[in-house]
Amino acid sequence: MSTPVASAAYLIDLPGLTPYAEALAMMENLAGARSQQAVPDTLMLLEHEPVVTLGTRTDVAEEIPHPAMLEQRGIPIVEVARGGKATYHGPGQLVGYPVLDLAPMGRDLRRYVELLEGAMIDALGDLGIEAEAREGEEHTGVWVEDRKIASIGVHVASWISTHGFALNVDCDLEPFDLFVGCGLQSSRYTTASIEAGRSIDRAEATIALLARLGERLNHTWEPLPA
Repeated sequence: MSTPVASAAYLIDLPGLTPYAEALAMMENLAGARSQQAVPDTLMLLEHEPVVTLGTRTDVAEEIPHPAMLEQRGIPIVEVARGGKATYHGPGQLVGYPVLDLAPMGRDLRRYVELLEGAMIDALGDLGIEAEAREGEEHTGVWVEDRKIASIGVHVASWISTHGFALNVDCDLEPFDLFVGCGLQSSRYTTASIEAGRSIDRAEATIALLARLGERLNHTWEPLPA
């Protein structure tokens, strides 16, 4: 059986640090355009300024027991429409927001989440890190043994996906100690640089991730036209 020809998708790779509100507005505009078939599938890649986001299943009292500690660090708390619970974004973390039409993959949300997990596991393997997915909705994301290295939280409307994943490449892990990440009281976090025993930067992680996402989505990546 012949392999289907890869389709072109847009890539927006934002430089520097992007404020959360700015990225959210861009993502929502892209989702509107994608739902009207005005643009093909599009992937936003970026690093956020420090922020804690609360998904739709967040128990604020349990997961953010000391909001003043986050405020003292200048880390705002933002409620968002994605699934999942509380998570942190900040410098050194590669965040991806795939704005995709999920109809071609059977409108199967679980399959989509597993696709994101698989692409990150393969990309980490290319970086010399053995990672895995774990059973149970509470463990959605990617793990290295008992240490979480990537989080996933998605939203779907009219089968257009928004939000996405966050891969810890070489970020400060201290903010994760200031709240209950992903609702997991005993969870530990790690980064690609720690697990590889060497410095991994955003550029290296991006190359691996784009290749593996492209394989699983059957997409080639092109810059968004001006």
